[in-house]
Amino acid sequence: MIQRRIVVGDVHGCFFTLKKLLLEVVQIGESDKIYFLGDLIDRGPRVKQTLDFVIDLWEKGKAVAIRGNHEDMLLQSISDPIALVNWEYNGCQTTLYGFNVKHPKDIPVNYIHFFESMPFYVELEKYVLVHGDLDFNSPDPFENKYYMVWGRSRKVVPEKIGMRKLIVGHTPTPLDEIMSSINGWKIYLDGGCVYAYNPFKSNLGYLCAFDIDSETLFYVFNQDYNQ
Repeated sequence: MIQRRIVVGDVHGCFFTLKKLLLEVVQIGESDKIYFLGDLIDRGPRVKQTLDFVIDLWEKGKAVAIRGNHEDMLLQSISDPIALVNWEYNGCQTTLYGFNVKHPKDIPVNYIHFFESMPFYVELEKYVLVHGDLDFNSPDPFENKYYMVWGRSRKVVPEKIGMRKLIVGHTPTPLDEIMSSINGWKIYLDGGCVYAYNPFKSNLGYLCAFDIDSETLFYVFNQDYNQ
């Protein structure tokens, strides 16, 4: 069977949605490889189940999970009280609740090791994958790791990344804009799944996946808030 390479946007603990997307819509097979763009945790209702699903794929060599700003905040919060306050402001409660702990230092060490293992970016022959953005104002856009997890811009300079397309999550983007971005140099894959049914973000609520070889977009509306 031909291997497919699938890139998945921000999950944020929406485990039922992730399962429906990958198992029913994409219908991943044994030979497929999944690239997660980060922000697996926080805000959504089923963080630990999401992590267990992804870590199982990762341990089998079937997945790569890129570091998002939420995983980065968790790691910094273990030893930095100020970082912990910032993480609390950014939706850490569902992650701590999922592990039945009050502080990130009490999360089981195997999960911490998984977060620590997350690369800041992945380079493929035709694509660069990163959670937030690359700093194209820098002579070397691969130097600024802070920008990789927190950056948001419309800028892309293909010449600085080997004339490859950049695929990002992090920035919640309406589905029609995601579809349009597939034809450009920067592809946005965060459909704002965790914001489903939010009256102030009514054009969001989708979890998206992109087959980078066939250039096929898959998506499903949030399945976690109607269970």
